[in-house]
Amino acid sequence: MAENGISHSLSRREFARKSLIAAAGIGAISLAGYGFYNKKKLRSLNNLLRMGHCAPSVMQTLTDLYGIDSSNLVLYAGAMAGGIAGSDMECGALTAPLMFMSSRTTDSAPVEEKLRLINISQAYYKEFINYNNAFACRIIQGNGISSCMKAVCGVHQLRASAISDPGEMSEEKKEALSLLMCEFENHSFHCAQNVLKNLSEKITLTKELLQASWIFTGGIAMMNRTCGALAGGVMALSAATASIEQDYSRVARMTWLLMHNKTDEAMKDEVNSFNRSIRLSEELGNWFRKEFGSTSCNRIWGYDFAKTRDVENFINGSCIKHCKNIAEKVAEKVSSMI
Repeated sequence: MAENGISHSLSRREFARKSLIAAAGIGAISLAGYGFYNKKKLRSLNNLLRMGHCAPSVMQTLTDLYGIDSSNLVLYAGAMAGGIAGSDMECGALTAPLMFMSSRTTDSAPVEEKLRLINISQAYYKEFINYNNAFACRIIQGNGISSCMKAVCGVHQLRASAISDPGEMSEEKKEALSLLMCEFENHSFHCAQNVLKNLSEKITLTKELLQASWIFTGGIAMMNRTCGALAGGVMALSAATASIEQDYSRVARMTWLLMHNKTDEAMKDEVNSFNRSIRLSEELGNWFRKEFGSTSCNRIWGYDFAKTRDVENFINGSCIKHCKNIAEKVAEKVSSMI
């Protein structure tokens, strides 16, 4: 069944082919005009042309701009490229900034600070949709040859807007989200982090990995979107199977292959250091849909976490127990893939 009103999906390889053609076209035709008047946009484009994929390029730009020496964050974002586990899901230019902001907040932060992060993240999500007319990679790419570049290079103004004026949460939303966060803490549960911790023998658990994954709680910043357990699985796949691509010539070669319809060759593991993790993330997403019926937290449970009554019903319905089961199954599946 199609999700979020999308009737069909491009394959990950087809999406990558078209996206990189767009990147190459803009890079070749208008690099100077596109970037020299905005150094942040130029840095974003430069990183994309040497990495070849959106999410790690955005993460690299953010760590560059903030003077953070963290290749780990770039690595963890790698498999988010082209959407979380599929091109019908959240664009990597949407998720990478959320992961970055989350990585700057500790798990021990007070509830008020976490609520602020959630509020900013929800504001960024809305800003991203308004700016790109979609959240899904397939739709963004389908809007035209420059749409992917717009998404990648527009990150900075959207983040700035969300941080400076995220809007006020209603009292009911604050109460509902606070209640849910406390319940998760009481049960030592976090959908993405439980997956990662269950894979501690397969991947290296770092503070950055756990903190960056926190924002996927409750279906991405408690918005009932993509399940956090699936997002955690994608991050684990990236941590275990990706390495960072930093070679303009290799990306140019991959782009050339894609432009000449040699998609299978272009997306081979050895052509780009992120390709394997991207392929595996799509495989995980396909498995997740078959196993649980949807990748959406809302469609799995049918609750709105912004409403106190829905949160109470979620808690009283022993849903956290079932969420733990989902996290365990995702971890088992990821373990079999790496």
